[in-house]
Amino acid sequence: MLAEEFGYQVTSRPAAELTATVRPETERALKAAKAALAAVSFGLAGPAFFFILCFIYASTSDSATPFLIGVLGVIVAIIWNAAGTRLEKAAIAELEEKIPAVLASPWQAGPCRVEAIAGGQVKRLLLLDPDGGVAREFHSAIPDAVWIGMTDGRALIWFAGDMRFGGLASLPGGSPIWWTYVPKMTSQSAPSGPRQRLIEEELTRQAIAYVFDEWL
Repeated sequence: MLAEEFGYQVTSRPAAELTATVRPETERALKAAKAALAAVSFGLAGPAFFFILCFIYASTSDSATPFLIGVLGVIVAIIWNAAGTRLEKAAIAELEEKIPAVLASPWQAGPCRVEAIAGGQVKRLLLLDPDGGVAREFHSAIPDAVWIGMTDGRALIWFAGDMRFGGLASLPGGSPIWWTYVPKMTSQSAPSGPRQRLIEEELTRQAIAYVFDEWL
């Protein structure tokens, strides 16, 4: 556990026992992932109906073009559906791997640096060691209010889960909470300037001297 390795504070009990929203969030996320898989599977119904219409039309006309268009549409839909199904099944498997660790893990306090990633809401969340180096890199759809409220993209956060796979992160107090994921490839982070380093040093001191009982 990185928090103990760095001298950061951890709770004596699992996060799921201390914060009422942790277990419901794991259940919500898994339910949403399974619903997405069901929606992908149901997506073949539209192309199948389109194929039937093309077949009926072709059977009453002299042209086979509508039938061929229907066949092509169904083939494309099947390929697209198979790709989507693989992605959704992978998401479910990842959550099922994470959730037991999240439910069993204590909250760990630690300083972090957050950086924007071009092209979306997902951001790079970097957990920092006491020297300001990057201990772990996660990607996360951090709530906008959390991102805006950070000082130069730095904050003290709580983490519950396995550092190898990601888990739940939160602001002190356990709200809001959001998921973190291990990226397929890590990236080079921009170095901190003097002002940012002072902020990180203060957050490190807070993580080491942290008192969870003030929040729980």
